[in-house]
Amino acid sequence: MAAPSAPTPGVHAEPTRAVGRPARWRPRPAVLCSWSPAFRYDLGEDGVVNGTLELTKANRLKVARAFRLNKRVDFSIECAIEGQLGTVLVDDATQPTAYCIRVGPFGYFAGDARHAGGRLLMQGFPAYRLLMPSPLEWLASAQDVFGEHLKSLPRYSFSSAPLSSEHLTRLLEGSPFRECIIPLSVDLAQQATEQPESPLDLSDFDSAADFIERGLGYTVLDNGRMMGVAYSSLVCSQGIEVSVYVEDADRRQGVATALSSRLLLECLASNLRPNWDAANPESVKLATKLGYRFLESYEAYYHTRG
Repeated sequence: MAAPSAPTPGVHAEPTRAVGRPARWRPRPAVLCSWSPAFRYDLGEDGVVNGTLELTKANRLKVARAFRLNKRVDFSIECAIEGQLGTVLVDDATQPTAYCIRVGPFGYFAGDARHAGGRLLMQGFPAYRLLMPSPLEWLASAQDVFGEHLKSLPRYSFSSAPLSSEHLTRLLEGSPFRECIIPLSVDLAQQATEQPESPLDLSDFDSAADFIERGLGYTVLDNGRMMGVAYSSLVCSQGIEVSVYVEDADRRQGVATALSSRLLLECLASNLRPNWDAANPESVKLATKLGYRFLESYEAYYHTRG
């Protein structure tokens, strides 16, 4: 499967490395950004507007209404609307007509793609970030702006409705790692993020402590070394986005199955929906093994234009 040169976000796998978010992304609170000259701003190297405007209750309502028809494949839109994670860009702070939600490397568009402000939003979308399902006019805008530099990636949606505590418990009890699984702590999370190639990407959170306070996560330790992690890369009131990482040397041993089962059991016990959005066949296989039901495949897009 073709992939961006940046690490592919949001994938889950047993035999292949899985990453929640590329480590270079930095956390930012949910804010409303604008190109309006009434507000001070500058454009960063990747085209991101650096000026911000508080995402008030009224503005949250505008964003929620703008994205009400967007196809949901994960919790990114809800995270931004609730103020948990992400950034909202608009073409005008007082009367926005075009919107872009960015959470980590994911982007979602809504509003009027044909408006001049909408085109500016698309032109500012950085290379190798994923353009996730948005109204068709936004895909047309991306094709017009980026031309042959626009590439597609297949992804796979699942329903968590069929998940069974009994089935997950059987998977966990049959694993040789069941007694080795422990919850992530602030210290463990902090140590993991400080590694050169961290198994845990918390770049959408304010800190390791913030992740422990709002998120969920489990790991398997081998003499103090993390063999893998399963954790919430996104959090909102409805549930979490599941991300799984297993070290190269520890794949194909059932680590991802055991960790995922433990995390999903915690979600079911807490009445949280554990969303699974797969980006490769291995992730699809693991989701099916855990009890998810395949819904459909869809296309995400990225561009390579510098």
